Amino acid sequence: MNSPLEINLDKHAFLRWAESREGRFELKGNRVVMMAGGTRNHARIFSRVSSLLTQKLDPAKWSVTNADLAVEIGEDIRYPDVLVERLPMDGKALSTSAPVFIAEVLSPSSLALDLHEKAAEYMSLTSLEAYLVAAQDEPRAWLWQRSIEGARAFPPRPQEFFGPQATIALTALGVEFGLAEVYAGILPLP
Repeated sequence: MNSPLEINLDKHAFLRWAESREGRFELKGNRVVMMAGGTRNHARIFSRVSSLLTQKLDPAKWSVTNADLAVEIGEDIRYPDVLVERLPMDGKALSTSAPVFIAEVLSPSSLALDLHEKAAEYMSLTSLEAYLVAAQDEPRAWLWQRSIEGARAFPPRPQEFFGPQATIALTALGVEFGLAEVYAGILPLP
């Protein structure tokens, strides 16, 4: 479970503060929130998504990072499990406000946060093209992806993928991967 600390900081002070701390923290409403640790499956799934994207994306055009780079959303700061940005960018930066893709892996305590609150926050970013949430106890994922035509808006509900045969196509990145690739060796697949 995430716990607010009795520390109030603006986002610039928070980034400097968090850089020198062990553990994971986020900033919500100028309040520092300590993030709960994750399970082995949580870590393996976000590592696998990150690895698949690193393998499939052109390293001269895209940067794939996980859990260490902050995302600025207005005055708030989040640390998504996986994010992709266009190159070039400042390699010494502690944060970004221009991710193209973000992924989170669900934890029992983060279900409402990842599928509702964070979804709305991340989708408010004009640079974001897709937001993926992956389950850690079954091969299931939810994807919000901007439409290719017209207003380029996010759909009101995510597209849901289930089972090892499901394939996720990330249009803006020009890549796709199957849930079998994400969950192989992590969960038993039929």
